[in-house]
Amino acid sequence: MYNQYIKRRELFFLGLIFLVFFSYEIGNRHFADPDEGRYVEIPREMVVSGDYVTPRLNGLKYFEKPALFYWLQAAAIKIFEINEISMRMWTVFFAILGCLFVFGIGTRFYSRDVGLISSGILATNLIYYVHSRLIVLDLVASILVSGSLWCFFSLFVSKNAEKTSRKKIIIAMYALSALACLTKGLIGAVLPGLIAFLWMIFSKNIRKIKEIFYIPGILTFLVIFLPWHIVVALRNHDFLHFYFVIEHFLRYTTRIHDRYQEWWFFIPVVLVGLFPWTDFCISALKDSILKAVKGDSENIFFSCWILGIFTFFSLSNSKLIPYILPIIPPIALITGIKITELLEKSSASFENQDTYTRSNYLDDYQKAACHNILWLSAVFCTCSIFKSKIPDALRSEDANIFLGLIIVAIALFIFSIFNRRNRKIFGIIYIFTSASMLLMFNKVAAFYQEVRRPTTKYSAQIINRIRRKDDLVFCYKRYYQDFPVYLNSTVGVVDFVGELEFGAKSEKDNDKLIGEEDFWKLWQSTQKRIFLLLSRENYRHVSERKDFSHVVLDINKYFVVITNK
Repeated sequence: MYNQYIKRRELFFLGLIFLVFFSYEIGNRHFADPDEGRYVEIPREMVVSGDYVTPRLNGLKYFEKPALFYWLQAAAIKIFEINEISMRMWTVFFAILGCLFVFGIGTRFYSRDVGLISSGILATNLIYYVHSRLIVLDLVASILVSGSLWCFFSLFVSKNAEKTSRKKIIIAMYALSALACLTKGLIGAVLPGLIAFLWMIFSKNIRKIKEIFYIPGILTFLVIFLPWHIVVALRNHDFLHFYFVIEHFLRYTTRIHDRYQEWWFFIPVVLVGLFPWTDFCISALKDSILKAVKGDSENIFFSCWILGIFTFFSLSNSKLIPYILPIIPPIALITGIKITELLEKSSASFENQDTYTRSNYLDDYQKAACHNILWLSAVFCTCSIFKSKIPDALRSEDANIFLGLIIVAIALFIFSIFNRRNRKIFGIIYIFTSASMLLMFNKVAAFYQEVRRPTTKYSAQIINRIRRKDDLVFCYKRYYQDFPVYLNSTVGVVDFVGELEFGAKSEKDNDKLIGEEDFWKLWQSTQKRIFLLLSRENYRHVSERKDFSHVVLDINKYFVVITNK
């Protein structure tokens, strides 16, 4: 009972640390167009309409993804209303959960040091941290898939496999897979199934399939997965073909969504995304593959997980950066194992090796550490040199504090590399350095987003101040997905379809999409007041029209708001 209390206390305080880390300045950016706007607008419309079965984007059917994340966001809207903090807290929650999964697996099956270092590596690599602060489905689905695979690992793969609570864990494995399916589609079952199958083949454990096909677990999966899919299919006759054929099969096998990238696309994504742990991760992955070749069951599993998913998405005709997130947790764990082996002289697995092998281990560690110091220093120097070119982003007082902390941490880190005593301090110093670097990046993120994906928030606020109930609001030549969120209303879209194409075809009597000539006739003839949001460039073209009468309500750096009355 005492040990159980200690573990719960550790999880609580570690979770609290991760909460502070991931939620730091979580609200300093507006909703990014298109993803964040989309994944706030759909649940907003669910709350307004009371229909939690059929997802709608700008009032039109939107079946690209299942409904679980929308429901979570809808619950947050009901409790906290819509704001940049409340809408991002679910991704923060799942980022924390992913780190606690890795900590739990590392501690339970290896050592507390492995658990702590691995969870720190997961929290402080670039690709994981960035997606913990974005309202996207990929991180949520990745954590649920990883949770299912960690259950599989603890039951069937580990040398110290769980002997008790096996039924509960296998049910949890199926439940997490079903929740992943309810978040991002069939990939939630395909990926765990693929990794389990590869492991059974390469480890020659094909007989394990009898234990894996556990009837209560399968029933749990179906109870979670089927209800929404059945109900939404009954209400929408066009759901099944679009959702399963187009959004799953054709998305993977064809270029239908225009997201094609070369087969090597994810190689630079992973190398950059693992920063500032890249060299350590490459070294750990190399060791894990070598051990897998020699027949080590655990490393066969990790290699199948990492290389299997990497290959699966590399072969796809649809590639986006977040797709590769499911391989990051196992990379963090094997890297934590590797670093712990290199740093803990007292561990039997290290001390029992001959002097030559220990020397090689130490050299490997020092080389990787030196490479990472060079990367950290390069980023630090770049930020220091060019911070004057980023207005207010890196010149604030707290940004300078982070820069100072990075200097001190790098100096201590260099000292720890060649200091033969207290080498465990390395893990703390490097995680601290990485965290400081990522927290400093928050200063740049808001500036970068404003330049690349400017917000419509201020334009929406101006319209809301004077808008009456029967007024019409339109976007011109583009659907800005954060606009209806800040407007708290769906909008009309002029001469643009984009992601609204399926909904437009499915509901032909909608009034959300209008051609350009029909719009200008409406603009001139209607008795209603019409607000129009358009880019500055489009405004220049529109203002050249003959007999075009309008009133300019607002002009900012990116957008213009006009009205016909």
